[in-house]
Amino acid sequence: MLDIALIVNTVSKNSDLWKLFFGQLERHLGGEFKKYVFVDEGNDDIPSDCETILYDKEQIFQEQFSSCIAKVPEKYCIYISEDYILYEDVRLDLIEEYHKVMERHPVLSFIRFVRGGVIDMGMSNYRHYNDLYELSTALPYFYTGQVALWRTRDLEKIHVEGPKLHIGNNDWENSFEYQATKVCQDLHLKGLYCYHGEPKRGIYHYDTIVFPHICTALVKGQWNMAEYKMELTPLLDDYKIDTIPRGEYNANP
Repeated sequence: MLDIALIVNTVSKNSDLWKLFFGQLERHLGGEFKKYVFVDEGNDDIPSDCETILYDKEQIFQEQFSSCIAKVPEKYCIYISEDYILYEDVRLDLIEEYHKVMERHPVLSFIRFVRGGVIDMGMSNYRHYNDLYELSTALPYFYTGQVALWRTRDLEKIHVEGPKLHIGNNDWENSFEYQATKVCQDLHLKGLYCYHGEPKRGIYHYDTIVFPHICTALVKGQWNMAEYKMELTPLLDDYKIDTIPRGEYNANP
């Protein structure tokens, strides 16, 4: 087993997603990585093979995450949320290859599994790798919450030194996810993203064969039927989830 942890950041108000999320995680990833769940309070829908790390729900995201990740000893981690629902098998062979790349190149802090769609990255290959591309810290969204293989201590440092903000706000530019790029610049971090020719999904990102997931299953607290109706519909039926309580987000992406 590789020295990689899977970190799931969630909150009890989204516990109605847990059976679906963890069920698909077991189906398409299994027990390959040690799993940690960062949460304010848990229940029996969190599987027993996960280590639950509780955070103070009165704190802001930056404080919550910092307190939890300090308890993760693995050298590398993959960080996801409970609405990143897998719909196909994870490509462990590619994750193992990217792990080797990061071992060979200690300057790298992360390899993102998803190509972003908001800003044209320029598609500059990293060294001789034909599926890895450099990210520029001079552009917005160098840091994002998208699925990536991280050096755990670098991800921790971003949160420890980052702004005391929640992960997302209505005023997006005052959210942790947006402001953390400046922290990465100050820390002189270097990151890559992989791309295998996957199609674009909506405005913000492309699909990924490495970690094929619904990103994200919730938009404004509603089920994301605008971008993932084809993937979500059979899963919601399979897990007997009624969309009425949350509603369906059907706006054009």
